[in-house]
Amino acid sequence: MDRLYCPLTNPTHNCMFRMTVYQLRKILAAGAIALAAFAVTGTAQAQSSGPYVSGALGVTQPSDWDITGGTVNTKQESDPGFAGAIALGTTFSDNWRAEGELSYSNANVDSFSGTNGSGETSMFGLMFNGLYDFKTNSRWTPYIGAGIGAAVIKASDLSPVGGSRISKSDQVFAYQGIAGVNYKIDDQLGLFTEYRYVGTADRDLRTDSGIAVESDSGEHRIMVGLRWSFGAPKPMPKPEPQPVPVQAPAPKPMAAPAPAPEAPRNYLVFFDWDKADLTADAQAIIKAAATNAKTMTVTRIETTGHADRSGTDAYNLRLSKRRAEAVMGELARLGIPAREIVVRWKGEREPLVQTPDGAREPQNRRVEIILSK
Repeated sequence: MDRLYCPLTNPTHNCMFRMTVYQLRKILAAGAIALAAFAVTGTAQAQSSGPYVSGALGVTQPSDWDITGGTVNTKQESDPGFAGAIALGTTFSDNWRAEGELSYSNANVDSFSGTNGSGETSMFGLMFNGLYDFKTNSRWTPYIGAGIGAAVIKASDLSPVGGSRISKSDQVFAYQGIAGVNYKIDDQLGLFTEYRYVGTADRDLRTDSGIAVESDSGEHRIMVGLRWSFGAPKPMPKPEPQPVPVQAPAPKPMAAPAPAPEAPRNYLVFFDWDKADLTADAQAIIKAAATNAKTMTVTRIETTGHADRSGTDAYNLRLSKRRAEAVMGELARLGIPAREIVVRWKGEREPLVQTPDGAREPQNRRVEIILSK
Protein backbone atom coordinates (compact mmCIF):
# COMPACT_ATOMS: atom_id res chain seq x y z
CA MET A 1 0.00 0.00 0.00
CA ASP A 2 1.37 3.47 -0.93
CA ARG A 3 1.90 5.81 2.03
CA LEU A 4 2.58 9.51 2.32
CA TYR A 5 5.41 10.21 4.74
CA CYS A 6 6.14 13.50 6.53
CA PRO A 7 9.63 14.43 7.80
CA LEU A 8 10.23 13.01 11.22
CA THR A 9 12.01 16.20 12.18
CA ASN A 10 8.83 18.22 11.83
CA PRO A 11 5.78 16.12 12.86
CA THR A 12 3.42 19.10 12.73
CA HIS A 13 -0.34 19.23 12.68
CA ASN A 14 -0.19 20.46 9.06
CA CYS A 15 1.68 17.31 8.04
CA MET A 16 -0.95 15.16 9.73
CA PHE A 17 -3.69 17.05 7.86
CA ARG A 18 -1.99 16.34 4.50
CA MET A 19 -1.93 12.63 5.33
CA THR A 20 -5.68 12.66 6.01
CA VAL A 21 -6.45 14.45 2.73
CA TYR A 22 -4.30 11.98 0.82
CA GLN A 23 -6.12 9.01 2.36
CA LEU A 24 -9.52 10.59 1.73
CA ARG A 25 -8.68 11.13 -1.94
CA LYS A 26 -7.79 7.43 -2.29
CA ILE A 27 -11.06 6.36 -0.69
CA LEU A 28 -13.12 8.77 -2.84
CA ALA A 29 -11.45 7.56 -6.04
CA ALA A 30 -12.19 3.92 -5.22
CA GLY A 31 -15.77 4.83 -4.27
CA ALA A 32 -16.39 6.67 -7.55
CA ILE A 33 -15.26 3.65 -9.57
CA ALA A 34 -17.42 1.27 -7.51
CA LEU A 35 -20.54 3.46 -7.70
CA ALA A 36 -20.16 3.85 -11.47
CA ALA A 37 -20.00 0.04 -11.78
CA PHE A 38 -23.24 -0.29 -9.78
CA ALA A 39 -24.96 2.29 -11.99
CA VAL A 40 -23.97 0.46 -15.20
CA THR A 41 -25.16 -2.88 -13.78
CA GLY A 42 -28.45 -1.42 -12.64
CA THR A 43 -29.17 0.22 -16.03
CA ALA A 44 -28.48 -3.01 -17.92
CA GLN A 45 -30.99 -4.87 -15.74
CA ALA A 46 -33.50 -2.01 -15.37
CA GLN A 47 -36.41 -3.75 -17.11
CA SER A 48 -36.31 -6.76 -14.75
CA SER A 49 -35.10 -5.19 -11.51
CA GLY A 50 -33.81 -1.62 -11.57
CA PRO A 51 -31.23 0.56 -9.83
CA TYR A 52 -31.95 2.81 -6.87
CA VAL A 53 -30.44 5.60 -4.80
CA SER A 54 -30.95 6.16 -1.08
CA GLY A 55 -30.08 8.67 1.60
CA ALA A 56 -30.37 8.43 5.38
CA LEU A 57 -29.70 10.45 8.53
CA GLY A 58 -29.62 9.35 12.13
CA VAL A 59 -27.80 9.16 15.44
CA THR A 60 -24.67 7.23 16.36
CA GLN A 61 -23.35 6.04 19.70
CA PRO A 62 -19.62 5.23 19.50
CA SER A 63 -18.40 2.33 21.59
CA ASP A 64 -15.81 3.06 24.28
CA TRP A 65 -12.26 3.35 22.88
CA ASP A 66 -9.56 1.43 24.74
CA ILE A 67 -6.42 3.50 24.06
CA THR A 68 -3.21 1.67 25.02
CA GLY A 69 0.47 1.92 24.29
CA GLY A 70 3.64 2.93 26.13
CA THR A 71 2.62 4.58 29.40
CA VAL A 72 -0.94 5.23 28.11
CA ASN A 73 -3.85 3.04 29.21
CA THR A 74 -7.18 4.85 29.21
CA LYS A 75 -10.80 4.36 28.11
CA GLN A 76 -12.48 7.06 26.02
CA GLU A 77 -16.26 7.52 26.28
CA SER A 78 -18.23 9.62 23.77
CA ASP A 79 -21.60 11.37 23.66
CA PRO A 80 -24.18 10.42 21.00
CA GLY A 81 -23.49 12.08 17.66
CA PHE A 82 -24.96 12.25 14.19
CA ALA A 83 -24.53 10.00 11.13
CA GLY A 84 -25.47 10.18 7.47
CA ALA A 85 -25.17 7.91 4.43
CA ILE A 86 -25.89 7.85 0.70
CA ALA A 87 -25.94 4.71 -1.46
CA LEU A 88 -26.30 3.64 -5.09
CA GLY A 89 -27.38 0.07 -5.72
CA THR A 90 -29.44 -2.36 -7.75
CA THR A 91 -32.01 -5.09 -7.08
CA PHE A 92 -30.95 -8.12 -9.11
CA SER A 93 -33.58 -10.66 -8.02
CA ASP A 94 -36.84 -10.74 -6.09
CA ASN A 95 -34.95 -10.65 -2.78
CA TRP A 96 -31.29 -9.65 -3.22
CA ARG A 97 -29.78 -6.17 -3.43
CA ALA A 98 -26.20 -4.90 -3.75
CA GLU A 99 -25.03 -1.33 -3.19
CA GLY A 100 -22.07 0.96 -2.74
CA GLU A 101 -22.32 3.35 0.20
CA LEU A 102 -20.58 6.49 1.48
CA SER A 103 -21.14 7.40 5.14
CA TYR A 104 -20.01 9.96 7.70
CA SER A 105 -20.39 10.22 11.47
CA ASN A 106 -19.20 12.62 14.17
CA ALA A 107 -19.35 12.60 17.99
CA ASN A 108 -17.89 14.63 20.88
CA VAL A 109 -15.74 13.08 23.61
CA ASP A 110 -17.26 12.89 27.09
CA SER A 111 -14.48 11.53 29.30
CA PHE A 112 -11.25 9.53 29.61
CA SER A 113 -11.41 6.84 32.31
CA GLY A 114 -13.99 8.87 34.23
CA THR A 115 -12.16 12.20 33.93
CA ASN A 116 -13.78 14.97 31.90
CA GLY A 117 -12.35 15.06 28.39
CA SER A 118 -12.53 17.13 25.23
CA GLY A 119 -12.20 16.66 21.49
CA GLU A 120 -14.19 14.85 18.84
CA THR A 121 -14.00 11.80 16.61
CA SER A 122 -15.30 11.28 13.09
CA MET A 123 -15.54 8.38 10.66
CA PHE A 124 -15.73 8.57 6.85
CA GLY A 125 -16.50 5.18 5.31
CA LEU A 126 -16.85 3.48 1.92
CA MET A 127 -18.81 0.21 2.12
CA PHE A 128 -19.99 -2.45 -0.31
CA ASN A 129 -23.20 -3.98 1.05
CA GLY A 130 -25.25 -7.07 0.26
CA LEU A 131 -28.85 -7.12 1.50
CA TYR A 132 -31.71 -9.63 1.55
CA ASP A 133 -35.37 -8.52 1.47
CA PHE A 134 -38.07 -10.68 3.11
CA LYS A 135 -41.17 -10.41 0.91
CA THR A 136 -44.45 -10.13 2.88
CA ASN A 137 -47.01 -9.39 0.11
CA SER A 138 -47.66 -6.05 1.82
CA ARG A 139 -46.17 -2.56 1.83
CA TRP A 140 -43.74 -3.60 4.64
CA THR A 141 -40.46 -5.34 3.74
CA PRO A 142 -38.01 -6.34 6.51
CA TYR A 143 -34.39 -6.83 5.43
CA ILE A 144 -30.95 -7.73 6.72
CA GLY A 145 -27.50 -7.11 5.28
CA ALA A 146 -23.76 -6.88 5.77
CA GLY A 147 -20.98 -4.83 4.28
CA ILE A 148 -17.19 -4.53 4.10
CA GLY A 149 -14.97 -1.66 3.05
CA ALA A 150 -12.62 0.96 4.45
CA ALA A 151 -12.90 3.87 6.85
CA VAL A 152 -10.85 6.95 7.66
CA ILE A 153 -11.15 7.61 11.41
CA LYS A 154 -10.04 11.02 12.61
CA ALA A 155 -9.30 11.98 16.22
CA SER A 156 -9.33 15.75 16.77
CA ASP A 157 -7.81 17.32 19.92
CA LEU A 158 -8.47 14.33 22.21
CA SER A 159 -7.26 15.19 25.70
CA PRO A 160 -6.11 14.41 28.30
CA VAL A 161 -4.44 11.24 26.97
CA GLY A 162 -1.41 10.27 29.07
CA GLY A 163 -0.79 13.92 29.89
CA SER A 164 -0.90 14.85 26.20
CA ARG A 165 -3.43 14.90 23.38
CA ILE A 166 -4.15 13.11 20.07
CA SER A 167 -4.93 14.79 16.73
CA LYS A 168 -4.44 12.18 14.04
CA SER A 169 -6.30 10.03 11.50
CA ASP A 170 -5.86 6.48 10.29
CA GLN A 171 -7.27 4.43 7.40
CA VAL A 172 -8.46 0.97 8.46
CA PHE A 173 -10.57 -1.98 7.33
CA ALA A 174 -14.28 -1.60 8.21
CA TYR A 175 -17.36 -3.82 8.30
CA GLN A 176 -21.01 -3.51 9.30
CA GLY A 177 -24.21 -5.45 9.99
CA ILE A 178 -27.62 -4.08 9.01
CA ALA A 179 -31.23 -4.85 10.01
CA GLY A 180 -34.18 -2.71 8.98
CA VAL A 181 -37.66 -2.42 7.48
CA ASN A 182 -38.85 -0.54 4.39
CA TYR A 183 -42.35 0.91 3.85
CA LYS A 184 -43.41 1.13 0.18
CA ILE A 185 -44.92 4.60 -0.43
CA ASP A 186 -45.45 3.93 -4.15
CA ASP A 187 -43.85 1.86 -6.94
CA GLN A 188 -40.66 3.98 -6.86
CA LEU A 189 -40.35 5.55 -3.39
CA GLY A 190 -39.82 3.81 -0.03
CA LEU A 191 -39.28 5.02 3.55
CA PHE A 192 -36.94 2.89 5.69
CA THR A 193 -35.53 2.75 9.18
CA GLU A 194 -32.66 0.54 10.24
CA TYR A 195 -30.07 -0.36 12.88
CA ARG A 196 -26.39 -0.68 11.98
CA TYR A 197 -23.33 -1.79 13.86
CA VAL A 198 -20.13 -0.45 12.25
CA GLY A 199 -16.81 -1.92 13.36
CA THR A 200 -13.21 -1.38 12.29
CA ALA A 201 -9.76 -2.86 12.76
CA ASP A 202 -7.50 -1.33 15.45
CA ARG A 203 -6.18 2.14 14.66
CA ASP A 204 -2.56 3.28 15.05
CA LEU A 205 -2.42 6.75 16.65
CA ARG A 206 0.25 8.92 18.27
CA THR A 207 0.06 11.53 21.01
CA ASP A 208 1.60 14.97 20.58
CA SER A 209 4.34 13.85 22.98
CA GLY A 210 5.28 11.05 20.55
CA ILE A 211 3.81 7.98 22.31
CA ALA A 212 2.49 5.43 19.80
CA VAL A 213 -0.90 4.01 20.87
CA GLU A 214 -3.61 1.71 19.50
CA SER A 215 -7.38 1.82 19.92
CA ASP A 216 -10.36 -0.20 18.81
CA SER A 217 -13.57 1.31 17.40
CA GLY A 218 -17.24 0.57 16.83
CA GLU A 219 -20.51 2.49 16.43
CA HIS A 220 -24.21 1.75 16.97
CA ARG A 221 -26.35 3.70 14.50
CA ILE A 222 -30.10 4.24 14.11
CA MET A 223 -30.95 5.63 10.65
CA VAL A 224 -34.07 6.86 8.83
CA GLY A 225 -34.06 7.46 5.09
CA LEU A 226 -35.67 7.34 1.65
CA ARG A 227 -34.96 4.92 -1.22
CA TRP A 228 -35.91 5.85 -4.81
CA SER A 229 -35.99 3.19 -7.55
CA PHE A 230 -35.61 4.82 -10.95
CA GLY A 231 -34.93 2.06 -13.49
CA ALA A 232 -37.88 -0.35 -13.55
CA PRO A 233 -40.64 0.58 -16.08
CA LYS A 234 -44.16 1.08 -14.78
CA PRO A 235 -46.60 -1.61 -15.97
CA MET A 236 -49.17 -0.38 -18.47
CA PRO A 237 -52.69 -0.50 -17.02
CA LYS A 238 -55.00 -2.93 -18.77
CA PRO A 239 -58.75 -2.34 -19.06
CA GLU A 240 -61.08 -4.62 -17.20
CA PRO A 241 -62.59 -7.15 -19.65
CA GLN A 242 -66.24 -6.57 -20.48
CA PRO A 243 -68.78 -9.33 -21.16
CA VAL A 244 -69.56 -9.77 -24.85
CA PRO A 245 -73.30 -10.10 -25.53
CA VAL A 246 -74.31 -13.03 -27.70
CA GLN A 247 -76.47 -11.98 -30.64
CA ALA A 248 -78.20 -14.16 -33.17
CA PRO A 249 -77.11 -13.33 -36.74
CA ALA A 250 -79.59 -11.48 -38.91
CA PRO A 251 -81.31 -13.71 -41.51
CA LYS A 252 -80.01 -13.47 -45.06
CA PRO A 253 -82.41 -11.86 -47.50
CA MET A 254 -84.17 -14.11 -49.98
CA ALA A 255 -82.85 -17.23 -48.31
CA ALA A 256 -84.10 -19.75 -45.82
CA PRO A 257 -83.31 -18.69 -42.28
CA ALA A 258 -80.11 -20.19 -41.00
CA PRO A 259 -80.35 -22.33 -37.89
CA ALA A 260 -79.60 -20.40 -34.72
CA PRO A 261 -76.03 -21.00 -33.52
CA GLU A 262 -75.56 -23.10 -30.46
CA ALA A 263 -75.17 -21.06 -27.31
CA PRO A 264 -71.58 -20.86 -25.98
CA ARG A 265 -70.41 -23.57 -23.64
CA ASN A 266 -67.43 -21.66 -22.13
CA TYR A 267 -67.76 -18.59 -19.93
CA LEU A 268 -65.27 -16.42 -18.02
CA VAL A 269 -66.23 -14.69 -14.77
CA PHE A 270 -63.76 -12.04 -13.57
CA PHE A 271 -63.12 -10.78 -10.03
CA ASP A 272 -61.67 -7.69 -8.36
CA TRP A 273 -58.19 -7.96 -6.82
CA ASP A 274 -58.07 -10.12 -3.66
CA LYS A 275 -61.86 -10.59 -3.80
CA ALA A 276 -64.24 -13.52 -4.21
CA ASP A 277 -67.38 -11.37 -4.34
CA LEU A 278 -69.53 -11.46 -7.50
CA THR A 279 -69.85 -8.15 -9.33
CA ALA A 280 -72.95 -7.22 -11.31
CA ASP A 281 -71.17 -8.16 -14.57
CA ALA A 282 -70.15 -11.51 -13.08
CA GLN A 283 -73.73 -12.26 -12.01
CA ALA A 284 -74.96 -11.48 -15.54
CA ILE A 285 -72.47 -13.93 -17.07
CA ILE A 286 -73.38 -16.68 -14.57
CA LYS A 287 -77.09 -16.11 -15.27
CA ALA A 288 -76.44 -16.51 -19.03
CA ALA A 289 -74.54 -19.75 -18.38
CA ALA A 290 -77.33 -21.11 -16.16
CA THR A 291 -80.03 -20.18 -18.70
CA ASN A 292 -78.17 -21.88 -21.55
CA ALA A 293 -77.42 -24.94 -19.40
CA LYS A 294 -81.20 -25.47 -18.97
CA THR A 295 -81.88 -25.31 -22.73
CA MET A 296 -78.90 -27.35 -23.93
CA THR A 297 -77.80 -30.95 -23.56
CA VAL A 298 -75.56 -30.66 -20.51
CA THR A 299 -74.39 -33.54 -18.34
CA ARG A 300 -71.90 -31.65 -16.19
CA ILE A 301 -70.90 -28.08 -15.38
CA GLU A 302 -67.28 -27.40 -14.40
CA THR A 303 -66.27 -24.27 -12.46
CA THR A 304 -62.49 -23.75 -12.15
CA GLY A 305 -61.10 -20.92 -10.01
CA HIS A 306 -57.87 -19.01 -10.73
CA ALA A 307 -55.83 -16.15 -9.17
CA ASP A 308 -53.12 -13.74 -10.31
CA ARG A 309 -49.53 -13.86 -8.93
CA SER A 310 -49.75 -10.97 -6.44
CA GLY A 311 -49.94 -13.28 -3.38
CA THR A 312 -48.28 -16.45 -2.11
CA ASP A 313 -49.03 -19.82 -3.72
CA ALA A 314 -50.93 -21.05 -0.66
CA TYR A 315 -53.01 -17.89 -0.33
CA ASN A 316 -53.86 -17.81 -4.07
CA LEU A 317 -54.93 -21.46 -3.96
CA ARG A 318 -57.42 -20.68 -1.18
CA LEU A 319 -58.61 -17.54 -2.97
CA SER A 320 -59.25 -19.40 -6.23
CA LYS A 321 -61.25 -22.01 -4.29
CA ARG A 322 -63.47 -19.32 -2.76
CA ARG A 323 -64.09 -17.84 -6.20
CA ALA A 324 -65.06 -21.20 -7.70
CA GLU A 325 -67.40 -21.89 -4.77
CA ALA A 326 -68.99 -18.44 -5.15
CA VAL A 327 -69.81 -19.21 -8.80
CA MET A 328 -71.17 -22.66 -7.87
CA GLY A 329 -73.40 -21.08 -5.23
CA GLU A 330 -74.84 -18.60 -7.74
CA LEU A 331 -75.51 -21.38 -10.27
CA ALA A 332 -77.31 -23.38 -7.61
CA ARG A 333 -79.37 -20.31 -6.66
CA LEU A 334 -80.41 -20.01 -10.33
CA GLY A 335 -81.74 -23.58 -10.36
CA ILE A 336 -78.77 -25.72 -11.44
CA PRO A 337 -78.64 -28.90 -9.28
CA ALA A 338 -75.49 -28.97 -7.16
CA ARG A 339 -74.81 -32.59 -8.14
CA GLU A 340 -74.25 -31.47 -11.75
CA ILE A 341 -71.58 -28.91 -10.75
CA VAL A 342 -67.90 -29.88 -10.40
CA VAL A 343 -65.72 -27.36 -8.51
CA ARG A 344 -61.96 -27.10 -9.12
CA TRP A 345 -59.33 -24.51 -8.16
CA LYS A 346 -55.84 -23.92 -9.59
CA GLY A 347 -54.45 -20.92 -7.68
CA GLU A 348 -51.88 -19.04 -9.83
CA ARG A 349 -50.64 -22.13 -11.71
CA GLU A 350 -52.57 -21.63 -15.01
CA PRO A 351 -52.57 -17.89 -15.81
CA LEU A 352 -54.48 -16.57 -18.82
CA VAL A 353 -51.77 -13.91 -19.20
CA GLN A 354 -48.14 -14.67 -18.29
CA THR A 355 -46.77 -12.19 -15.69
CA PRO A 356 -43.81 -11.99 -13.28
CA ASP A 357 -44.33 -13.08 -9.68
CA GLY A 358 -46.12 -10.43 -7.62
CA ALA A 359 -47.90 -8.76 -10.59
CA ARG A 360 -51.61 -7.96 -10.45
CA GLU A 361 -53.30 -9.08 -13.67
CA PRO A 362 -57.13 -8.65 -13.98
CA GLN A 363 -57.54 -11.41 -16.61
CA ASN A 364 -55.94 -13.99 -14.29
CA ARG A 365 -58.49 -13.32 -11.52
CA ARG A 366 -61.21 -15.51 -12.99
CA VAL A 367 -63.46 -18.57 -12.85
CA GLU A 368 -63.96 -20.62 -16.02
CA ILE A 369 -67.43 -22.20 -16.52
CA ILE A 370 -67.59 -25.11 -18.98
CA LEU A 371 -70.90 -26.76 -19.98
CA SER A 372 -70.02 -30.36 -20.91
CA LYS A 373 -72.22 -32.60 -23.08
